[in-house]
This record gives sequence, structure tokens and C-alpha cells, in this order.
Amino acid sequence: MPKIVLMKNIYYCILFIFLSVKITGQALPIVIDGRFDDWKNSEANYTDGSGSGNQINLLNFSVSNDEDYLYIRFSSENEFLLNDNNEFFLEIDTDNDPYTGYYTNGIGAELRWCFGEREGYFYLFKQSSTIYFSDIRLRALPTVTSNEFEIAIGRDAKPDGYDLFTNNTIKICFRDYDSNGDLMPDEGDTFSYTFDNNPVTPYQPVDFEKEYLEIVRLLSYNVLSDGISDYERIPSFKRIISAINPDIITFNECWDTESWKAGDLLDNILPLQGGAEWQTVKLVSGNITCSKFPITESVVVYSNGRIQASHVNLPSYFPKDIVVINSHFRCCDANYERQYEADAIIDFILNEKTSSGVLDLPEGTPMVISGDLNLVGNSQQLTTLVTGEIINTSHFGQGGPPDWDNSSLEDNVAIQSDIRMAYTWRKDYSSYWPGRLDFSIFTNSVAEAVKSFVVQTEVMLDERLDLYGLQKHDSEIASDHFARVTDFKIKAEQGVNDEINSENIINITTLAENNTFEILLDLKNKSDVNFRIFDIQGTERIYSSNKNLCYGKHIFNIDVSMLKHGVYILVIETNKKIYRQKVVI
Repeated sequence: MPKIVLMKNIYYCILFIFLSVKITGQALPIVIDGRFDDWKNSEANYTDGSGSGNQINLLNFSVSNDEDYLYIRFSSENEFLLNDNNEFFLEIDTDNDPYTGYYTNGIGAELRWCFGEREGYFYLFKQSSTIYFSDIRLRALPTVTSNEFEIAIGRDAKPDGYDLFTNNTIKICFRDYDSNGDLMPDEGDTFSYTFDNNPVTPYQPVDFEKEYLEIVRLLSYNVLSDGISDYERIPSFKRIISAINPDIITFNECWDTESWKAGDLLDNILPLQGGAEWQTVKLVSGNITCSKFPITESVVVYSNGRIQASHVNLPSYFPKDIVVINSHFRCCDANYERQYEADAIIDFILNEKTSSGVLDLPEGTPMVISGDLNLVGNSQQLTTLVTGEIINTSHFGQGGPPDWDNSSLEDNVAIQSDIRMAYTWRKDYSSYWPGRLDFSIFTNSVAEAVKSFVVQTEVMLDERLDLYGLQKHDSEIASDHFARVTDFKIKAEQGVNDEINSENIINITTLAENNTFEILLDLKNKSDVNFRIFDIQGTERIYSSNKNLCYGKHIFNIDVSMLKHGVYILVIETNKKIYRQKVVI
């Protein structure tokens, strides 16, 4: 190298080092879920001064870490798809040495990752090799277009068998290599980050058990090419479904699996009491909706899509029934088709809110969109499903707020049960890094998601696996999608309460003595009174009807000697008023 060129490079290196922004690390319990609220206390930040990008105009980024990952959050002025159709690079000097790696903007980057190409380069010993997301344990959300993203890179990653991070201090640079692309930090500036090795608050694993009995547990599961009919994979599905113990399931990709086969499988995994059988419905290709409660009616929501809706008749200790919209949107580049599918669902929900709905629902019936929505493109599809903004208005009408109170629906983001990640799909031999593809979007004015989680057995500790009867590789054997769980509490309407405030019920006492419940009712008016006792699976075990009772005090003794010891729900119905109480035998 000519001496003058060498001196010039040394001069620029010294200049870049002099202008460097040095940040001491800040460990934070970051959750990769695409919501960013856990970054609010971040102190390791950089704001881009010039904002000169053509395709991607970068604004700022933040950095954090914990024991396992390096976390980076960044934003741009415009929305784009991170994993496709861009020349956007993240470049990290992982040994804090500008003379090693790929020289860029004053740093020597050992890692250069191109998001749009979904591959990167690892520089070692003056040579480079191509690497993929699994080589560096890359995680990133959201999966749809956005102007803000958060990513994680494994601190223990070993591309080509060599440690990725060899220095506690690193330098970070973003560059769009498109024509007139932006650079962050700006030219002549560098950003240094020193890992904070203090431990963060440990993640508290999610218990699989329901928090209380009056819960509807919904499982969304893409079983990958008829997985529940594949004898080699069925044992893993059995263990996962048994551990979750759902009430309702929306299966996707059951292309050649008949609905009765799904029912037989569930009757074997989770047999119902009293000889009852699981209810199953398959109206569109690949989708099977299963319920331990009666399915009173099911309809095709969109004839050009894989969307069906089922009205599930919940036991009377729930204030309302529930409608589950089992959905499997088109994948990959099918943005046009997915938007039609999203518009069709909103059109269906808006019709169900009126007297023209095909299911003829009582007002306030909870509705939930469940399934593999394949939201991997334009964010408008998710916006439509939440806000009710229909794009294809000539076909589906003007749209509108879809919830019963004329507000938006809630997109429930489920975190994995054992790690701070919200992805629901992972395939390490794919070029696409893990994404959030499986959704539960619901009417939160009449229902509440009290618990949600995603099950990935590969990240669970052995004691957790043993606790739930799972095996280490059950998830990856079963499917490339993970089991996604939402526990719903149905909100009580006025006059249907868990408290003693019905106009006909003044006082109730329950005593469990000699296998008998003693119940005292003080009625204001003449009334019919029904007593029902349900087990934890929602099966009615005892029913007693009393007609035309006069006003005043009445004592009832209900024989429960035939019931096993355990927890039950007592339901008392009087003149369309309902009182519910959890009881123990």
C-alpha cells in the first residue's frame, strides 16, 4: 500500500475514534414482541442528525443487553419490510478493532447482516463467509412492515465455530446500500457500546394452569401438513395438547385430515366426562375447529379464503357464548389476497353486530379471530383486523369499528412461556428468521385475555418439561408453528354478576356438610329457580328445577354425594338473573 494512502487511513481512523460516542452498557429485560414499551428507560441511544436516506430515512437507535442477547431497537421515517426488498445492513465491530473485519464508517465490522437478503457475512482472518440467521440467533419483530423494529443477536453465537463477540465493547453502524442510502451514525461518527454484565430480572415462566375455572382456553395451532395425522408426530402433539388442556382449538393445515379424525384424537388425549365427545367442524380447506362444548352453528366467512366461523355454546356459568373465526390467510407475497381476507372478516363481524348476521348473535357475544394469519407483508392487513378499516370498499363496504362498543379489537400479543420472545413460528433451515404469524384478535369490550402464552419446548428447562409431561423436542417435531394459547374471561352483562345483587336473590349461604349443599334464598318476587352444578370441564353434573316459588325465604338441600372431591361451579338461575359461585366438595 502506498505510504500516503496508509497515512490517510490512519488519520481517518484516529479522527473516527476521536468523534466516537461511547456508551456504557445498560442491561434491560427486553422482550422481543414488537411493542417497544420496555425500552422507555433506555439510556444507550443515538439520534441521527442528517436524515438523508432515499429509501430508508433512519432516525435513531437504542442498544441494550442481558446475559443471552444483544438488543437493538431502531426507527426510520418511512415504513418498510425488514426481511425483504432492501439493501439495509447492520454492521458490528465485535472485537472493537478498526483494523480487522470489513472497514466501514470508521469501524472494522466482523458481522455484516443484510436484512433484505436475509443473510450476512462474518469476517475472520481477512476472509469472509456467508452466514444465516440461525448462525447468530437473530430474532426480530414486527414481522410486517413498520417504521420501528427491535432485534436480538445471541451473545454466545459461534458462526463458523468461532465466537462472534470477542470484546466486551463493540461498535454499531447501520447503512442502506441503496442509491443515496442513509448512514447511522453519520459519517465521521461512531457509536461504541460496552456490555453490562449485571444480571437482569429473571423471566418468570408462565404457568400452564388456568387462573380460575370461568375461563375459555383457546388454542391456535398450525399443525404443518396434516401433522395430527402423521403417526411419527402424533405423540408430540398429544403431549403438547394434553399439557395445555384447551377448551377450543383452531387447527390449520389439516389439508387431508377429516374432522372426525381430529375429534378421535382429542377424545383420546382429553376425554370428556359422561361419555361426551369433542365437537369438530371443517368447512374450508385445512381448517378444523374443535370444541369440548357444543358447536351450535358454523359458516364459511369468505368463499375465496380459508376462513370459517363457529358459534360455541358455552355452559350457563358463562355470561355469553363465543364465536371463533378460524382463519388461515395466504402466505408470503400474497398481500393482495390477504387484504381481501382481512376485509372479509371485518365485513362478517360488522354484519354479526346487526340483525343481518347469519349467526343471529345476541348483542355482546364475544368474537375472536384465531389462527395462522401469515402477516408477513403490509401492515395494513393487521390494521384492518384491529380497526375495521376496509380497503376493498367496493366489494365489502366502508367498514367501521368492529367491537360491540364501536371501538377497535385487541391484538393479543402472546409471549413464550419460558423466554422473552413473541414469535410463534421458527424454521432454522429457512432463510426467514422467527416471526409472529399466529394471532388472537378479539372483542375486548365483552371479553378479557387474562393469560396468553406460546409453547416452545426446546427453550424450556428440564424441570419445566417434566412438570407438564413434555419432551425437549416436541415442538419442532410437531410443527414449525408453536402452540399459541389465550385464556378468555367473558365479561358479565348487566344483571349477570358474580356478586349477590340480583333483584330476586337477597341472601345465599352454601354449606358443604354431609355431602349436601344448603342454600338459603330470599326471593322478592314469585320466581322459577334452577340449580346447576358444573365440573371444571364445563359438564353439567347436577340439575334441579323448582317452579313457581312464592316470594320469601326458601331453604334447599342439594345432594352432591355422587360427585368426586374437587372444585365445581354452582349456578342459580331465577327469572333470567344468574348467580355463580365456586364451591368445593
